[in-house]
Amino acid sequence: MVKKELMKMRQLQATPHMMRLAMEDKPTKKYPFAHETYNRSLYMRCLVENNILKVSIFLPDSMRMGGKLSAFDLYISQEKKQFITYDRQRDKWLTAMIFNLPFPYYVWQSRNRWISREGGKCIRKYFHSNWNSIDAIYDFQLKIREEELVRRHKRETDPWDEDLKQTPALPKDWEKWVRKVGIAEHYIFYHYTRSKHKTGYCTYCEKEVTIKNPRYNAEGVCPRCRHKITFKSVGKAGTVLTDRHYMYLLQRCKDGMMIRMFEGSCKYRKGNYDKPEYWHREIRRTICDHTGIPLRAYFWGDYKHRYLRWISGYVPRYAWRSYPGTVYGKTIPCLERHELKTTGLPLVIKAMEKVDPEIYLAIYANHQEIEKLVKAGLFRLAEEYCHKIRYASSRELNISTSKTSLAKMLGINSQQLKRLRSMNGGIQVLQWLQYENSTGKDISDQIISWFCKEDIQPKNLQFIWGKMSILSIYNYIRRQMRENCMNSRQTISTWSDYLSMATRLKMNTDDEIVFRTRNLRQRHDELVEVCQEKALEIRAGEILEKYPHIEDIYRALKSKYEFHDDTYAIVVPERIEDILNEGRTLCHCVGDSDRYWDRIERQEAYILFLRKTDELDQPYYTLEIEPNGAIRQKRTYYNRQDKEIDAATPFLLKWQQEISKRLTEEDRALAKESVVLRNQEFEQLREDNVTIHTGALAGQKLVDVLTKDFMEAQPAA
Repeated sequence: MVKKELMKMRQLQATPHMMRLAMEDKPTKKYPFAHETYNRSLYMRCLVENNILKVSIFLPDSMRMGGKLSAFDLYISQEKKQFITYDRQRDKWLTAMIFNLPFPYYVWQSRNRWISREGGKCIRKYFHSNWNSIDAIYDFQLKIREEELVRRHKRETDPWDEDLKQTPALPKDWEKWVRKVGIAEHYIFYHYTRSKHKTGYCTYCEKEVTIKNPRYNAEGVCPRCRHKITFKSVGKAGTVLTDRHYMYLLQRCKDGMMIRMFEGSCKYRKGNYDKPEYWHREIRRTICDHTGIPLRAYFWGDYKHRYLRWISGYVPRYAWRSYPGTVYGKTIPCLERHELKTTGLPLVIKAMEKVDPEIYLAIYANHQEIEKLVKAGLFRLAEEYCHKIRYASSRELNISTSKTSLAKMLGINSQQLKRLRSMNGGIQVLQWLQYENSTGKDISDQIISWFCKEDIQPKNLQFIWGKMSILSIYNYIRRQMRENCMNSRQTISTWSDYLSMATRLKMNTDDEIVFRTRNLRQRHDELVEVCQEKALEIRAGEILEKYPHIEDIYRALKSKYEFHDDTYAIVVPERIEDILNEGRTLCHCVGDSDRYWDRIERQEAYILFLRKTDELDQPYYTLEIEPNGAIRQKRTYYNRQDKEIDAATPFLLKWQQEISKRLTEEDRALAKESVVLRNQEFEQLREDNVTIHTGALAGQKLVDVLTKDFMEAQPAA
């Protein structure tokens, strides 16, 4: 529709009858302070010229003042499926539908809209509709908007559909494979009897088989098909629902290869165990190039809350959640000769029951060294290496990807590589072999296996290297475990703390009588008492000698981080003795652990004091903060956190907002490094499964406590 031509259409004005009705319709209020309303909220006239419907809308408040001109003129072309509105009050064209026009508030207070009988017939005839006039207009506009929306969506979805036309057909035996292999849970259902020999129904071979002494929920093997099953008593089981299983189908396509992900499960209803109810559906498709590298991905989902369809998604990243599943095997040999030739994925699929091909190929795209590990038969090492890469901690492995030889890449010799393969070793076995190679001292497979079983890494024993042979360390730890009823981790921690305190007390830790003390726990407890009795000044001097910049750092922090209100105050310590006294008064480890001093020296985190304003000299809560004000820990007496800290939380948030204004660019850069180090520490604690053994938090995971305690920095208000 041409706007100039529309403006030439006959102008419609309010008729005398319409003006009289508007004058008689006095505004009213339903209750005090409410908006004024009219009995008739608007008036309409219409005409049809050149197959274009013009609807003029008049507002009662303007008509009561003598205005005969319309407020809005709607132009509708049913033939061209177009509509547009001219706003005379603002002198502008609008594309909004009729109910979205900028009407006064009172229009929505009444559904009584006036139009003459002839006008109503004209509109209904034009639209071939039985709706009343304004609803017929809205229905027509709504259909146009729907068609426009469909066209807009098709511009987005048509390329997706075109891309997915290369999806191959499912294999002919796909349904059978899903039921037998993909959903990898099968049972033998039997009726309980006192007889020794019974019969049961195997869901895998679908036959009655003879079984001997079955036990409910025990795993076993079907005597007929030799498939792994679980025994289920008909009387106890009721309806059995398997877990949700993920399945993968890898097929060649035009662009290279397509990874198709399915999920499914099975239900066995009570009394109908021989008629299982299977279901499965395809939930994801990933298109890879001719070298197996993922290019594009689609998932089955709700498209803009309108309908279910394939939607363009993201190619998987390292840290994505992995969904290991069973892989359909008959398409793999062909792919192994072409798209998967250099990836090593076919070997992984053969060696492992379940695998996530997407995640594996996403990692392989940037870490081709995985292929060498797989083709060397180091499947466990490859799996753990992928896990480390996904969580950005692979640099701890000391693997040189620039080396061409696998042994040199792993930092070991050829004989050690054979041992690694024969032990089916993972990362910890590799670390011990790397240590053996670097020191030139042989370590037996038995000792390495025991250390790996106890989750002991070479770095855990750094404090004793050079003083004892690995065999002596192995025997000493095991003897102390027996004599003191401690596990290996507790023994190593006690031993390390003991030697650290011995060094602090200037004992000769190179003397075998000291470092290889017979009664470790007793000697540890004795040195704890000595250290607690030692003067603060001497301990402070030792700390200052080791960490010479701490007091200078705190002098620079004082004006930046101190803050108070009528109830609480943040105090910056001036000397090392202040922090030592804080730890001893509140009976926690802030002054006795080197990790806090090391963080302060590197400006990764600082120790500050939360005090009550009227008791500034009385220790209340100790805070560990990052350079941007983020609070890592809040601890009071005996390393606890009482409910009273909730009352101080608003003050801490206000303090974070205040110091945010004072931070420099250097502080913000230090804060970014602190975040990285904090995340690495949390991940290591999570991997090591560190548990608190004493105090009010005993039994809890340390990383869970620290995560719950953390308060993110607040921006300036």
